[in-house]
Amino acid sequence: MSLLRAAVCSAVYSTLFLVSSGLHAAELPLGLVERAEQDVVLVRFDGNARIAPGQMVALFGPGTVVKHPLTGKVVTEQRKLLAKGQAIAFQDGLVRLRVLWRDGQAAPLPGWDAVPLPGEAAPNAPPVITGNPETVTVAAGATALIKLPVVDPDGDPLIVTWELVGPTGRCGRLDARLGSLPEVLWTAPASVPEGAIAAKAVLRDPLGQETTISVPLAVVGSDDPRHPRKAFAAIGTGQEPAWIQLDRCDDGGWVGVDEAGRVMRCAAGWQQAVPVALGEAVKRPVAVAARGKELFILDAEKKAVVVCTDVGQPRRSLGGLGEPSDLAVGSDGSVYVADQRSGGVMVFDPTGRFRARAGRIGDDGFVEVNRVTVSAGGDLVVLDVAGRRLHRFDRDLKRLDTWTVTGDPKLKPVDVTTHPRGVLVVFEDGSTQLYAGKGTVVESWKPASSAGLVDKIGSALSIVGDASGEVQICHTGGVIARLAVDGRVLGVRGPDLLASATNWSVDGLGRVLALDVDYGLLSVADAEGWRTARVGGRARSGGPFSEAGAMASSPDGSGISVIDVDKRTIVRFDGRDLRKAPLIFGGKGTNNGQLSSPIAVAMDEIGRTFVLDDDLYRISVFDPTGQFLFAFGEKGSGQNQLDEPGLLAVSAAGDMAYVFDGDRYEMKKYALDQQARNGHHISTGGGKGSEPGQFRKPVAIRVDRVGLLHVLDSSRGDWQLIDFRGQSLLPLAARKSDEILRGVTTMAAAPDGQVWFIGGGAAIGVR
Repeated sequence: MSLLRAAVCSAVYSTLFLVSSGLHAAELPLGLVERAEQDVVLVRFDGNARIAPGQMVALFGPGTVVKHPLTGKVVTEQRKLLAKGQAIAFQDGLVRLRVLWRDGQAAPLPGWDAVPLPGEAAPNAPPVITGNPETVTVAAGATALIKLPVVDPDGDPLIVTWELVGPTGRCGRLDARLGSLPEVLWTAPASVPEGAIAAKAVLRDPLGQETTISVPLAVVGSDDPRHPRKAFAAIGTGQEPAWIQLDRCDDGGWVGVDEAGRVMRCAAGWQQAVPVALGEAVKRPVAVAARGKELFILDAEKKAVVVCTDVGQPRRSLGGLGEPSDLAVGSDGSVYVADQRSGGVMVFDPTGRFRARAGRIGDDGFVEVNRVTVSAGGDLVVLDVAGRRLHRFDRDLKRLDTWTVTGDPKLKPVDVTTHPRGVLVVFEDGSTQLYAGKGTVVESWKPASSAGLVDKIGSALSIVGDASGEVQICHTGGVIARLAVDGRVLGVRGPDLLASATNWSVDGLGRVLALDVDYGLLSVADAEGWRTARVGGRARSGGPFSEAGAMASSPDGSGISVIDVDKRTIVRFDGRDLRKAPLIFGGKGTNNGQLSSPIAVAMDEIGRTFVLDDDLYRISVFDPTGQFLFAFGEKGSGQNQLDEPGLLAVSAAGDMAYVFDGDRYEMKKYALDQQARNGHHISTGGGKGSEPGQFRKPVAIRVDRVGLLHVLDSSRGDWQLIDFRGQSLLPLAARKSDEILRGVTTMAAAPDGQVWFIGGGAAIGVR
């Protein structure tokens, strides 16, 4: 240690700490300011430093100088306390401080000394709005970035919950419901909605303080419908990994390991998962954690932790491991590895140097070293499966009380994670226990299988929680369960949950509806792809269906109508409360309000249901209560008649209907007068062929709020966007469906124009 630093220890530390905290000077880590930028300071501490987020740090600059009386040389310099900062982030071995106090106009400079203040905590402050949010204005159907003018004075990480406020189902869609950044992508509705709309955000810091802000949104003009379309979301088989372990990234996204041994990443809204390009840097990943711009990957084959950039570029490796099974990374960058062969938890400091081993098999009750987790404050928790215990250490690796894992001794605990309310242990059946206080189980949560969202969910593999208190549990087979802070099951997702669905629809809330006609089960997934409800079922199982058929949803999501082709009825679910018993109307017959061979169904914004009957050659219209209103269409081979009707689409306003007639491969357009209760043919377009605007074998047609037709043709192998708002059919754009998803069998289109291509239990959305 230099003469200067020795003087600091003897002159400053003794007066500043020894009395107040009882610490010995030699125990106090020292830091040196490397960079200073206005109110932000970057400090590099000695290797034994244990700096926690939010901790206060004293900054010492030039002070009193003592010179030798004969030589005039400086003997000692007693540095002066000139500023205090709070630790807000950790990067590349440096601690980022936010300066909260200065001595007058003192400005920290490189070379200043830094000393942690273990007994002093900065007052927590809620996130602060730094200005009036400007209105985000975008063309109808286009996508824009919403950014919030907020900052957290303490530098705390934030959890941002997003919500669209305005006319239900007419506000467009947000790409993420929950994130860690004060920004999100918004896709505007396809037409200008009546009434004001806004993006409401609730920002919370780790201590629960919150701030609410609303950003006004405006829709003007319209986007060019011919613009190139790109994929924005993907769910289902071949599109979602079978995750076995997850961790939340600082940007709100996710990183994890799947059953195929790949390290995968996806954005905060779960839209699309992509593999991290690691090459040969990692052989057999078994766990991964994200901190800042780095990924910490536990490689069981290399017996090392490989530290990479978030795009997979290797930086360093932490080796010397024996039989590693899990890792955790502290907020300061310290790495903790459960290592059975090494007999404990191997601990590395933020620079990657080996620091210590916590615990030892055979000592202190250790039987196995299976899983590890670390709290925001630095407390380490180790799950000992065989010993059914939670071994606990503080941030200085001093032992805390060991907790016993209680419950059915035949039920194996498989993983552990920290939680804002305590420590969570998940068991192989997916049930979870919340430990708090002195190791008492304060709550027991039922397994996700009890929610009835899936038939088989597999065994639990891992558990992870985030700062919002939400919990994700990975199961064999790739099913993930999402739990609320109180243990309620909020949803499930997985690569094979949609494999048996044949009929699909998308509503204005961004929900994807998938119907399994064999079992009559209707699954509802939210805009992020989480299955939040499953209703219906065959009559022999207590459900409403004898034989489910075609399905449609209202643009605002208020209703979902499904044909029962055996009973010739319509089963209408309340889209806002799926727990309600469905409304059933129609019935077998040829009279008004009766059906003979219903094959297609559509709904409008009001909630009216339109049913195409290919035996009666007509479309019957029912109000939201199931009352018959009127019918239109007639049998014949004329331009205004129906010969082989097969597909139906209705405008959101309920004023236009489109029927594809397979006799001449034509699209027929009808004007509907809801007040007069009639409909009449006004135009016909199309014809057989492969030219734009022609058809061969359409399998799905939809119309968006703007009035544009979306047509999927299995024989042509393409999707066509058609303007049939006038007398003539005008093709606008086309795209080969296999370019987006191989094996496409059907299509669903959201009211705002996003198109979903579906096949093989997978769905990809483009916009």
